[in-house]
Amino acid sequence: MNKQLTLKELLDIIKEGKDTLILCHKNPDPDTLGSAFSLKHILEYYGSSVHIACCDKPSQKFSFITEGSSLEFIEKAYERIIAVDVASPIQLGDLSRLADKVDLIIDHHTMNTRFAPYYEDFGASCAEIIFSIYKELNIDLPKHFFECVYAGMSGDTGGFRYSNVTTRSMEYGAQVIAFGIDHAEINRIIFESKTMGEIKAQKLTFEKMELLCGGALAVVMLTNEIKEQNGICDEDISDIVNSIRSIEGVLVAVSIKQGTKDSQKYSISSRANCDIDVSKVCAMLGGGGHARASGAMVVAESPKIAYEKCVPLFEKAVNEFKVR
Repeated sequence: MNKQLTLKELLDIIKEGKDTLILCHKNPDPDTLGSAFSLKHILEYYGSSVHIACCDKPSQKFSFITEGSSLEFIEKAYERIIAVDVASPIQLGDLSRLADKVDLIIDHHTMNTRFAPYYEDFGASCAEIIFSIYKELNIDLPKHFFECVYAGMSGDTGGFRYSNVTTRSMEYGAQVIAFGIDHAEINRIIFESKTMGEIKAQKLTFEKMELLCGGALAVVMLTNEIKEQNGICDEDISDIVNSIRSIEGVLVAVSIKQGTKDSQKYSISSRANCDIDVSKVCAMLGGGGHARASGAMVVAESPKIAYEKCVPLFEKAVNEFKVR
């Protein structure tokens, strides 16, 4: 078991000026991006040089967070590597080879595997932790810091609508807004702005979706062949699980996406609209996350085998919930 850090120990580490690599999880969302870029501001305040990397290219619509950074990994000898919003090495995707070199994890997932020394706080978002750090340090940071923190908080709480929202979430959100950020525009970008590719992917998602367990389980699989035939890319399908989650009567939504770089790797994303703990299902597949939002990676020789590895597990969880 790796060491759990106290807040004081975490702050002491952050104040050390070092050449630092910050790692985000694959399929980067507003929380991992917002946490990484807001932490970058704090580290740079104390004299660190910082590079942020992710195995996947972030969506163009999140450029207000990334400021145009591609997040490509630069191979070099870093003095320190920090993973933010990363629950397990598998979430690093192609950069999981760096897991044993990670010096610090800052995360909020209850299913965190603690693969390195860690600071955890089971709040609604990792960005809440970064804002807590800021409040302890009480330093002068640019407006972009608060935009990033707010994006992370709002992204992981569905615009402060999900069941993971706490009084602290709301208090922190209000405090961040007080710094003059355009919170309405940030929410518009995260939840309402869609590229034409995403619109095409959403249409395709509903066409390919199937309803199981009497309509309580929605599943969609998008293979490389389907993506190529329809002219869509991985960036376009990053949020398809939330599209089918919105269907009335659906208790659990699952998306299965074949990897472009490695066709035998399938990314599983799951969302629950009830008290079904999808993180437990994903844990059986080597993944994890939140009770109502979790993921995993399945290795399979074909889409059919990938489907058979995961869908029956979700069917079992839904059927057991329905007979409680």
